[in-house]
Amino acid sequence: MGVRENAMSLEIVVTERHAGTYLVTMEGRLDTNTYFDFDEKIAPLLTGSARVLILDMAKLDYISSMGLRSINLARKAMKSHEGHVVFTNLQPLIQKIFEIVSPLPEEAVFAGVEEADRYFDCLQKKESE
Repeated sequence: MGVRENAMSLEIVVTERHAGTYLVTMEGRLDTNTYFDFDEKIAPLLTGSARVLILDMAKLDYISSMGLRSINLARKAMKSHEGHVVFTNLQPLIQKIFEIVSPLPEEAVFAGVEEADRYFDCLQKKESE
């Protein structure tokens, strides 16, 4: 079940895809006016029970330094309990920003949600063997 929230110019939809795996879809701008809403929306997901956050950026038009800060803080929080934050569907402009500031390891960027799901399915199968 998804939950919608409108924050000025950012819409955030959170959907649990699998136990501990959440898809966070963003539409609009993640900037100085909306980063707090993003932080507040994902805060409950940054606990030990969440293993993977998939940030779908297909409809994210703009990201500012405050948006990058929020994403980096989410990554640090997830990493503290061996969780992961991955990114899908980066728009060319957003991808360029990530390349310039390099806050993300290359393996954390996927072409789409299905590719991210396949990656984590394989990873979990390896860990259970």
